[in-house]
Order: sequence, then structure tokens, then C-alpha cells
Amino acid sequence: MSKLSEIYDGWKNYVFPNSEIEREAKRRIEICVNCDKLNSRNTCSLCGCYMPAKVRSLKSHCLLKLW
Repeated sequence: MSKLSEIYDGWKNYVFPNSEIEREAKRRIEICVNCDKLNSRNTCSLCGCYMPAKVRSLKSHCLLKLW
């Protein structure tokens, strides 16, 4: 899957939420909150992604394989 497709998918789901994706996003972000790679701007210092959008892309994964 292309990185652009993952980014588009995450932002689309961020702007137009759906209950199934929101459940998965909540599960993922709870993991991220406890990770030392998440900075105060809600960006992952490892991959550089804005996590509120990335956790909503079901095509994406954590580079640390946490989700």
C-alpha cells in the first residue's frame, strides 16, 4: 500500500468518522499515549506522522509493531 494512500485514508476517516474505525482508533491511540515516541504535538517522533489521523488509517501500522 502506498504511503499516500495511507495518509489519505487516515485523514478521510479523521474528517468523516465512522463508529467502527473510531473504536479501532481509540484502541490504537491508547497504546500511543503510553509510548515515549509520542510528542506533545501528537506526532510520532519515529515516523513523523500526526497520530490522530494515522490511527484512523486501517491500512497503517505502528513502526514499533505495537498495533
